[in-house]
Amino acid sequence: MVTVRKANTDDAALLSEMGYASYTHHFAPLWREKSELAAFLQQEYSLPVLQKSLQSEASSWFIALAPAPVGFAKVSWHCAVEDNGPAGTLLHKLYFLPGETGKGYGEQVFAQMVRLAKKRGETFFWLEVLDANPQARRFYTRQGLAHIKDVVFSTPSQQSTLHILGRHI
Repeated sequence: MVTVRKANTDDAALLSEMGYASYTHHFAPLWREKSELAAFLQQEYSLPVLQKSLQSEASSWFIALAPAPVGFAKVSWHCAVEDNGPAGTLLHKLYFLPGETGKGYGEQVFAQMVRLAKKRGETFFWLEVLDANPQARRFYTRQGLAHIKDVVFSTPSQQSTLHILGRHI
């Protein structure tokens, strides 16, 4: 069983540590240039970035505990999928530490994020998932999300396809 609590600015160091560890473990092989990976990690998980993000009203971070920290989630409230498309809660991140996947935590944290979105009056829930991560796409499809469209994420050395998935809640 996993519990979820909202993160605050005191959690920035923990989120930074978990962000670097989980992202590197799960996604480093997908990056051609290690310098681009390092820049991405800095942009997403450095302490100053997290401290600023944790103070934002537009998004929230959550820590998954079982009972020690095992992962985290980040959502942005009321984001539009596209200019004239549906708007709702965007699940930016749902990551678990190495050795903590496959324990059913993902379903529990995902369900909690959907409950929180509904509680805020949201009617749509969506996310982006890498084409190179078919296991995650299958997971999100099992949670009831459907394909909306594809977008491209580019760095100077490579391009990756992101599938946008969503559902009404």
